[in-house]
Amino acid sequence: MALFLNTPKLNLWIPKLIQEAEKELVLIVPYIQISKNIFNSLKIANKNGVEIILIYRENKLSDIQKEKLLSLSNINLLHHPNIHCKCYFNGDLLIISSMNLYDYSEKNNREMGTLFFKWDTELDNTEKEIQYYSDDKEIFDDAVFEIKDIVRGSSIENLSERTKKTSFNVDIIKTDEEIEIDWCNKINKYFLNKKFKPFENSKNIWFSKCENFFDNVDVVFEYRRIAMIFKLNEKELKVLYSKWNETYEEFEFRGFKYYWNYYEQPLYVYKDNNFDWDSLKNNDKLRFKKLNEGINLIVQRYRKLTGK
Repeated sequence: MALFLNTPKLNLWIPKLIQEAEKELVLIVPYIQISKNIFNSLKIANKNGVEIILIYRENKLSDIQKEKLLSLSNINLLHHPNIHCKCYFNGDLLIISSMNLYDYSEKNNREMGTLFFKWDTELDNTEKEIQYYSDDKEIFDDAVFEIKDIVRGSSIENLSERTKKTSFNVDIIKTDEEIEIDWCNKINKYFLNKKFKPFENSKNIWFSKCENFFDNVDVVFEYRRIAMIFKLNEKELKVLYSKWNETYEEFEFRGFKYYWNYYEQPLYVYKDNNFDWDSLKNNDKLRFKKLNEGINLIVQRYRKLTGK
């Protein structure tokens, strides 16, 4: 849910947004005269390895301010002749406001802005936080598209050392389709002959599907779950659903829990939070091996009950 921000709240949330950036940070402002508060926040982001992309109005960055910013090793400076918007974005939080990165604005101006959250959170049955798209997602999608367009139309003044060695690539302004394409490429690297393709399930909601993962079984990676779709006729589905539920056990397979609530619905597979998934977080090979294992355990049960 969006929050209205006046000047004191902007002075709280803009530094917070900067400091809480995890990978990348995009700041778009016409005029820059950085306050001590904002610069300290930028130094924290820089120390945390965050790539900072700062876009300002052409010819509106003084030599003193430029020298100050270039003391940050992860700074990327871009300029655009028509910038008038003020936008602060770290991938999860988005602020659109009247406030520039200007010391005077912090102390004297009556400013207004709005804070948008990409994710909402709630606790599951194990008291662990889970995230889901907030009501602001459509605003996020529109804002990311505009930010992406501004970045594309800007001229580069300075690149960080990391960007010089790799390439200029800002992940947090990728569209959902581009993110899903990247995810499919990663899945397919480890699932070998099982090829997943991105598809738009609903407006700006993209998932990855492998048709016929096994005969008459489609597999879809959705957000935080895997959908198993059995492509059988109604009579066959009813029989399978009945047999399945005779010996159904939610935590039947180590590391997973699953639900099949109605024969016409997909069977949904989730990660079991009691399993140490965090130990696989930074090892894609082991993580995808485990996910593949869970899918194949469901397929094996399907084959056993159908005789296929």
